[in-house]
Amino acid sequence: WIAIREYIFCKSKNSNGMISPVGGFSWGRIISSSIYKNKNLLTSAFFSTGKVNDIVTTEVDEKDAVATMVFNRPPVNSLSLEMCQTISQNLKHIENNHPHIQSLLLKSSNPNIFSAGIAIEELHNPDPHRLAQFWTSFQQLFIDLYTSRLAVIAVIQGHAIAGGCLIAMCADYRVMISKKTATIGLSETKLGISAPLWMADLMVRTVGTREAEKGLCLGLLYVPGQAMGIGLVDEVVEEKKMEERAREVAMMWTGIPPEARVKSKMDCRMRYVEDLERSRKDDLDSFCEFVLREGVQRNLGLYIEKLKTKKAS
Repeated sequence: WIAIREYIFCKSKNSNGMISPVGGFSWGRIISSSIYKNKNLLTSAFFSTGKVNDIVTTEVDEKDAVATMVFNRPPVNSLSLEMCQTISQNLKHIENNHPHIQSLLLKSSNPNIFSAGIAIEELHNPDPHRLAQFWTSFQQLFIDLYTSRLAVIAVIQGHAIAGGCLIAMCADYRVMISKKTATIGLSETKLGISAPLWMADLMVRTVGTREAEKGLCLGLLYVPGQAMGIGLVDEVVEEKKMEERAREVAMMWTGIPPEARVKSKMDCRMRYVEDLERSRKDDLDSFCEFVLREGVQRNLGLYIEKLKTKKAS
């Protein structure tokens, strides 16, 4: 946690009598067969949203049915309340307004950092009300990414630490740059903080119990070759080939019939999100109580001072 859609199906029906996810997004819009039978509906337009200085920007390539989301919160794409909310909002915008889009590339405008995790200013001497808002938005970010109907491809050009690693693990596929200066992992314990149960469980599901236990307890950060060896990333690619390979992967996922792909994904993932939903309030209360402890605040303060000293030198 260093500077770390609701796609839950409900029983209500939409105007067409179809069961819809929370948020009113129609399953029929996701898998509408007419989109695939009539290629004229897929225009060659390349749609972009957001300004250059926005913390998250999106581009939608309607011809290839692939969208791109770029993290742009200098210096390290740390996850503030606003950053978490903006990622979720952009994701839902693509899902709701571009039903034929099937894949999403997650990238960073910083060539050296995917995301360094939770913004430490959200944790150090926080306003209790904002702290609760922040953690709720962080939980929601996990839910939105992990259960997106889109095939999410994490394009990891640099460090993906703590919450940045979480975002990567939520993806359907992870492509990481081969340079040895890039690292990925959950390093929370080095700040005197433990990852919440649902994040630890995701690590276990990704790399296996024993490796996850070591990684979580020791706060390990893995270089690309190590990360691929334990299954934390799926591919390691040379820098000059990253863009091309990520696009190839996105097109591969896009080519799978979406009804089957999305159902398979939800069958694998939904029960874990349902577990979090049932314990979400308890998780929120536990997190806020823990962060506000005197010892935790002291450790965070020491860490900030260490960063200042390192920057000054």
